[in-house]
Amino acid sequence: MKKIDWFFSLFLIIMGLTCLLFSANAFGHESFHVFGKTLVKVCMWAACPVIAFCSLYLWLHYRAKRK
Repeated sequence: MKKIDWFFSLFLIIMGLTCLLFSANAFGHESFHVFGKTLVKVCMWAACPVIAFCSLYLWLHYRAKRK
């Protein structure tokens, strides 16, 4: 995939998460501060497996290169 494809994919994912979280928080009549905290929590839960997978991939890639 080209860089622009990755950009649009990431943009659509973030926009979807934002719409989902905004509609979920709209029913509780909470502030944008609570919305921001919830968004960070969701993004961290999404980022942790990606970081773990990338770390594992890089470790296996460089380990195989040394042999």
